[in-house]
Amino acid sequence: SSLQRSQSFLSTIYNFLSTLHPQLAGAGFFFALGFLMTNYGFAGSSASFVETVKAAEPITSASVAVWSGIESLSKEETASLLAIVFGVALSTMGHSSGDDHAGSNTHHKHGVSESVVACVIVMVANLSFSCRGLYQKLFRALPEGNTQVVDDLNLQLRMQQIGIALLIVPVLVWEASLIVGNVGSLHRAHGLWSSGVTSHYLLLSLLNGFAFTSYNLASTYILSRISVVHHAALNSVRRVFAIIVTSIYFVVPVTFLGSLGILVSFGGFMSFTHYKVQRQRKPKPLSSLLPVSVGNG
Repeated sequence: SSLQRSQSFLSTIYNFLSTLHPQLAGAGFFFALGFLMTNYGFAGSSASFVETVKAAEPITSASVAVWSGIESLSKEETASLLAIVFGVALSTMGHSSGDDHAGSNTHHKHGVSESVVACVIVMVANLSFSCRGLYQKLFRALPEGNTQVVDDLNLQLRMQQIGIALLIVPVLVWEASLIVGNVGSLHRAHGLWSSGVTSHYLLLSLLNGFAFTSYNLASTYILSRISVVHHAALNSVRRVFAIIVTSIYFVVPVTFLGSLGILVSFGGFMSFTHYKVQRQRKPKPLSSLLPVSVGNG
């Protein structure tokens, strides 16, 4: 009976995945892989190091978009992307040094090998998010992927379902016993309800889930309307905004290096937007590979 239920469960997952359009399946796969690798990166290194490496996402997105043929970049746009990456890296390092000065953050201490491994993991995450953008654009270019057929809310739901379908079995196999054991130990030591741990965890989970869903829905909505590279550049500037907000909320002083990085990244983004719009206003050839950037800024 237990074996039959397991087979039925696996069969349900297989049937769901097998009915998906390949482009949608690709978007969901890379969406899940990107967040999985990001979580591994944060678990294995400091937040400032991970955010610094993730600042390179516009470069991976530009490489994927140009390599696949769905987008082209001028020299000015490429230089602007490099300025964004450099600015975000500066602001992240400045924010990290501000944390050190305020004594409000505990940093991981890692050797060179651990840092290299963490860098590779986060770069895989960057590449995954870039490929997610590529496959979402390819899916949107199809008749069955049109926003009139699959709106952004349903598209985000499908990608989340694909992630669950791909990861539920590994979680049950490798993590379920550890989770149950930790919960049992916590209950015996402190009590799940009497200590307030459960209510606190549920509250944080709801807040995190709401923020996570809102962010990804907004990301899906914007990506359906602008190019892959423009989306990645905007996402990098979002990291600078997060640094500003956390600095204000946690009263972390903004260093000169951080301020310089913020100015450079915003200047790079404005420059990228200017040159992109300028290039799009030029007469276009009669044929194009995919209508992913037309009129989208």
